Amino acid sequence: MACVAVASLLRTIELEFLQYYPRPLVLHDDLISPNKDLIQSFHQKLGSLISQLDEERINMDGVEAFKRVETKLRDLAFRVEDEIEILVAHLYDSEEEEVKIADLVFKEKKPQRDTEGEKTQPYCVKLHQVLQSAMKEIEAIKEELVKIKAEAGRKTAHDVLQRSQLLSSHHASHSKEKMVGKKDEFEIIKKLLTELGSKEKKVVSIIGMGGIGKTTLARRVYEDPSIFLHFDVRAWVVVSQLHNKRQMLVSLLNSISKQDDIEQSSDEELALKLYQCLKRQRYMVVVDDVWTGEAWDDVSNCFPDDGNGSRVLLTTRLAEVANYTSFDNDFSHHMQLLDQTDSWNLFCEKASKSRDAKFEIIGRPIVEKYKGLPLAIFVVAGLFSKLNTLNEWENIAKALESSTTTIAATCSKVLSLSYNHLPHHLKACFLYLGIFPEDYEINANELSRLWSAEGLAKASENENFDVVAERYIQELMDRNLILVRKWSCCGRRIKLFGVHDLLHAFCVKEAQKENLLYVVRENGSDFPQRCFRWVSIQSSNFDVTTLSYSSRSCRSIFCFSQEYISLNLEQFKLLRVFFLIRSDKYRYIIFVDLVHLRYLPSALDNDQNIKKLFKAWNLQTIYISLNHRNYLEFPQLQYFYCTFIRVYPPTFVHQRLHSLSWLHMFQT
Repeated sequence: MACVAVASLLRTIELEFLQYYPRPLVLHDDLISPNKDLIQSFHQKLGSLISQLDEERINMDGVEAFKRVETKLRDLAFRVEDEIEILVAHLYDSEEEEVKIADLVFKEKKPQRDTEGEKTQPYCVKLHQVLQSAMKEIEAIKEELVKIKAEAGRKTAHDVLQRSQLLSSHHASHSKEKMVGKKDEFEIIKKLLTELGSKEKKVVSIIGMGGIGKTTLARRVYEDPSIFLHFDVRAWVVVSQLHNKRQMLVSLLNSISKQDDIEQSSDEELALKLYQCLKRQRYMVVVDDVWTGEAWDDVSNCFPDDGNGSRVLLTTRLAEVANYTSFDNDFSHHMQLLDQTDSWNLFCEKASKSRDAKFEIIGRPIVEKYKGLPLAIFVVAGLFSKLNTLNEWENIAKALESSTTTIAATCSKVLSLSYNHLPHHLKACFLYLGIFPEDYEINANELSRLWSAEGLAKASENENFDVVAERYIQELMDRNLILVRKWSCCGRRIKLFGVHDLLHAFCVKEAQKENLLYVVRENGSDFPQRCFRWVSIQSSNFDVTTLSYSSRSCRSIFCFSQEYISLNLEQFKLLRVFFLIRSDKYRYIIFVDLVHLRYLPSALDNDQNIKKLFKAWNLQTIYISLNHRNYLEFPQLQYFYCTFIRVYPPTFVHQRLHSLSWLHMFQT
């Protein structure tokens, strides 16, 4: 899919050439005025082409020639963006040091030429050549698309998805969802936790395949009022495939009560503290999504046995893991697929459709095909919830008929179809979720700033960006593509959410296939010999210099390591997002002049690094402990987090800035 590449390029063109306050050196070298018509024409035709491809994708499902066209457009967008951003970065190479640059950035709004006949600058010519060549390729792609459509013929599914860009108010219910079906299993688990067995500690296991609803069942039991009253203490931790002992201990402690001194504690101290919190208490601990016996061993000794009926509720896909954690099969439960009645009820509830005869005739065979797997039913119901006519339902039903009968293949088909039916702006935003580790709790506000920095979403002139991002997240929820973890205090906005394992795996796979994402999971992983735009470091011992091969194309680095590591960013000239989950865990960070940086966490600790950011004209989000007032004058700045300002307040602040956090002013 070309959606990410094109969205990113369109936003880069807007920021560098079409915004109200373009980069001063771009104006100084006169890149815009002689190329203005060409820039605007290219921007318009590129946006029109991606919209056209988006509309035709449903008709062209499975047509290899259409996929090749998308690949050509993706590669074109990546190449043009590289050439534009490298060209802009070179503008700074030809300038004198910070004094001259600072004069341009903060004093001159639009430098004027001395004479009208002044010779055209080489950079201006280069930009013209890049865009003119790209225009020819776009025209060639459009001609190729016309031929493909003629050969494939017009399909009746052309109007299958008339997508609604705005949410219907009746669709945004924030009430707690009912658990459709599983009532018997719900009662079984409750009984195992509260009634059966001796008073000794027991491990109760819920076993089942991915997507069958293990976590949903465990969560509903965990939140049940009778469970709340029965146990003195409750705690929850998600383990996942790549477990981290320290993270597990911290999560368990924080789910009991907020801890103040965790950061300074060793793993052994954390384990002891957890043991003491549970000692002499009747506790219930949920250990969700356990894949190995080693993960269980990391925390099992923290669960004391005081003979008071304490329970550990464990969910896993693997029976061998359940057997490892407990030899008592009486306390293991294998989840069952939904029967036809519950499957149909789940589908109707999530699709939000009236159960008239026509809908049932079309919907029943689809639901039966998914053989009671809740996730598959959940996702396809989200797809149906966006359709309004009988013809649309029938066309989707025909598309789903081509899938095989195996559950894995069916799930894959459902996810692919649901993804293909997303409008292109949501495709890009959804794929981006693959950068986060599995089971990661995503902060909606943080994600919206990342989307903005990547160019995957933008606000119109009269719209606040937070509103746009909120709408996108809501649309993903309405399609059952994300799992809400926490609502805002007012109950109207999604604050935290997660992604189901199967959906997360789909995002990672698609993003990797499109040369977008590389995930560093294992210590000492070798970086593959091809270029990626996003690098997600989920290893605690990774040498960032191994990324050198793709440093030219790498735009975003995400560090999710909980351990101390060092980073050298000298080779990443085009970096626009640098994300750290824990900025206090990095011994030192070497910066260069990151001209294109748009998102920066609190990773700077000296004035030398700070000065290098003055060239980052399009900074949008910055977390910083030291400040120069000029940061607030950057035209794209949206979110500014600062512990204090050491100089006088700025002379002016651009209207895009809408969030200041922890700002303390000091007058001298």
